[in-house]
Amino acid sequence: MSKFISSLHLDDFFSAANKSGLSSCLVLSSRAFALSIVSGLLLLDGALSPSITSAGIGVLGLIAAQAIKARGQ
Repeated sequence: MSKFISSLHLDDFFSAANKSGLSSCLVLSSRAFALSIVSGLLLLDGALSPSITSAGIGVLGLIAAQAIKARGQ
């Protein structure tokens, strides 16, 4: 007759996996910061050259960066 192993210490394994990763708030904040820099550069490019497309993408990127930042908090 086989024995059932009841003490595998699975709780220790899963709690260590949760502690080792970065927090989702930090990841979202860093992504929002990078997106805002790229969007700002696109907006600046659109302002210095007569490119409406570049300025529009820059504005949309800034709006998206603010949405990501608000989602993380």
